Amino acid sequence: MNLVGPKSIASKLHLLVKVAFFLATAGVLLMLFAPIFPLRDQHHVSFDVQSGPLRVIFDMFRGTEARWWIWVMELVSRTCHAVVLYLLMRILEPVAAGELFHAKTPNRLRMMGCAVIISSLLRTYFCAALFNFWAFNVSGTHVSWTIDTDAIFMGIVLVVLGEVFRRGYVLKTESELTV
Repeated sequence: MNLVGPKSIASKLHLLVKVAFFLATAGVLLMLFAPIFPLRDQHHVSFDVQSGPLRVIFDMFRGTEARWWIWVMELVSRTCHAVVLYLLMRILEPVAAGELFHAKTPNRLRMMGCAVIISSLLRTYFCAALFNFWAFNVSGTHVSWTIDTDAIFMGIVLVVLGEVFRRGYVLKTESELTV
């Protein structure tokens, strides 16, 4: 089986990423519309946020107080993940068709890297704010906070990889012009 081209591993990976993107988009939409169509009894709704530098376990509602700002942070994070999956899907389209170096691939890789870095920094900033201003005032909440250096490093690698693909595309176009 070929790695690149139609009926290849890349085409099957493209299909898998497309399914993951649609599932992530459905999850974002469900999370977006959950407060609009509330359950009969929402006092049992809780989140266990563990991705990135944040680990918070909390009840969505505590008495009459709603913690919407944590819901918004998680919605933004899941939206960033869906954007990264969308860009990966768009990168794999020409690879599945047999074109390894495409003109838009470097920009998409850079955007993926920036989305990963920005998402990680926003989550880290949110954790710092949560840790400093809120965590000690609420009982029943466990908060641990670290900087997500792995995600920042991965974002930097994606930005550098975008430059590698840009140079590869330039070399490909130059080789096509020479006979």
